[in-house]
Amino acid sequence: MENILKKNILCFVMFTMCIVTSAHDFEVDGIYYKITSSTKCAVTYKGDTYSSYSKEYNGDITIPESVIYYGDTYEVTSIESYAFYDCSGLTEVTIPNRVTSIGSSAFSGCSGLTSVTIPNSVTRI
Repeated sequence: MENILKKNILCFVMFTMCIVTSAHDFEVDGIYYKITSSTKCAVTYKGDTYSSYSKEYNGDITIPESVIYYGDTYEVTSIESYAFYDCSGLTEVTIPNRVTSIGSSAFSGCSGLTSVTIPNSVTRI
């Protein structure tokens, strides 16, 4: 019994550390998201810093208006700073109408990017 308790505590601590050190809260269809409120989320990068991983986004990406995570629906309302940092294989990004802001350097180092569709709903870049 004591062994099982120790294993459970260790698993909980490791799981908590992973959550705390990661910039993203979840991933859906290859896009990483951070929860910003009980009903909203932002596109972000993988890892604990924007340069932890690179090139995680490739090809053409269409960001959805909303995503479902563990049965909860989140509206995608922003793109965080450095979200697509150094993704040189990223070629096209389509942003939905619910997005209102794009953080600084969101597309920095995206040398292969040929098209970004930004809707009128974006009021802050």
